[in-house]
Amino acid sequence: MKVLVCGAGQIGSVITQYLSDEKHEVVLIDMDGRKLAALENNLDIQTIQGNAANPAILETAGANEADMLIAVTNNDEVNMITCLAAESLFHVPLKMARLRSGFYLDPDWEKLRQALHMNVIIAPEQEIAKRIIRNLRIPGALDYIKLNDQKIVLIGIPLNENAPLIGKRVDEIKSMSPDCVMAIGRVMRNGKSVPITAGLIFKKDDNIYFVTKTKGLSKVLSLLGHETDEARNLILFGGGRVGLRTAKLLEEEKIAHNITLIEKDERRANFLAKQLPNTLIIKGDALNNEILAEGQINDMDVSIALTGEDEDNILLSLLSKRKKVKKTFALINKSIYNGLISDLGVDVIIDPSSITISTIIAQIRKGQIKSVYSLGGEVGDVMEITAMETSKVVGVPFGKLKMPVGVRICAVIRDGEIMDLSKDFEIQKGDSVIVFADKGHSKEIDRFFAAGLFFF
Repeated sequence: MKVLVCGAGQIGSVITQYLSDEKHEVVLIDMDGRKLAALENNLDIQTIQGNAANPAILETAGANEADMLIAVTNNDEVNMITCLAAESLFHVPLKMARLRSGFYLDPDWEKLRQALHMNVIIAPEQEIAKRIIRNLRIPGALDYIKLNDQKIVLIGIPLNENAPLIGKRVDEIKSMSPDCVMAIGRVMRNGKSVPITAGLIFKKDDNIYFVTKTKGLSKVLSLLGHETDEARNLILFGGGRVGLRTAKLLEEEKIAHNITLIEKDERRANFLAKQLPNTLIIKGDALNNEILAEGQINDMDVSIALTGEDEDNILLSLLSKRKKVKKTFALINKSIYNGLISDLGVDVIIDPSSITISTIIAQIRKGQIKSVYSLGGEVGDVMEITAMETSKVVGVPFGKLKMPVGVRICAVIRDGEIMDLSKDFEIQKGDSVIVFADKGHSKEIDRFFAAGLFFF
């Protein structure tokens, strides 16, 4: 598949690397020649220096032959005009645009978005806010994703010292609680994925990713040593686009009883106070102990660091942990910190690149793949796939399935029920299959499940 990526910033660079690793034909367009040269030296891609909204640049990039255009420059207007040109002049089938301004996302301007022929709108700040809200619904959860028309939920949970599962084997789960249907998809130990076998013994601080039914979730969480009580007091650090959208959603969804937001820019703090009537806005530097005290950090259940600096977000999470805050979130843009996060006081990493890529992957893998989520770090991706008649998994006893390396079928959903994956169980056409995949193994999934029938 030929893809034009417009914008070599952080999001564009990560998307380009992902698509290149997947062996797609990628042309990257940007005004900055140095960025393009650095990426072209490391990736199998073509680069073109220039303004992506310029039809001549798009023509040079081969827009006439492109299957997809992804406009992720830092300018909303450039992204919109690029999509318009791609449709009107070159008839590119699928066009995605990143829009950061809340103005263009307003429902009142739906006709404008349609007129500009943007098939998919990527709004990272909005998606970040939504992910935070999902995670907050289950205190202590690393991830919370609804699947199978919300009948099934995927949850990531750390095992604390009081979890009944510690010291137990995987094959003992059913006998411990016969009413709990829990399909293990991934176990992370010391930042690495552990092979899941019947004899695997759970240990303290393991991070377990599993699938279960939405109904009866509380029983499963009790088995893992977690409760469903929501956070009462919550503090946000940073009132930029992400901070504002997150605070607005927190107010709308009534996730917390008390919300405090600390913003060091006075003009921005005054603006936030008008936009967030149910949030306490404090003007000041959150790294100042006096400001933290004013924000009553000692009484907080959750802290969410959303400043523009990774280092500040990590430090604020560390300070929060020292003040006995139960759960910390941090917005982390630089992948270099991923391996250190667990030691630095961050419970949940919010990775804008992973969230944006999840949106794009879902569009690339059309057809039987209903949804794709990038869980970040070394956890990999999780996909919900509808089994097709031509798929290699249909009609084969589960015990005889030879899955590709790095790929694991976590659960099979039929009529809203999680099936027992015994050796003789056979996946049927129309079943919903939940699959975990290591980084870089999505092509194996394509071949195994689709037998060449995917979008690309």
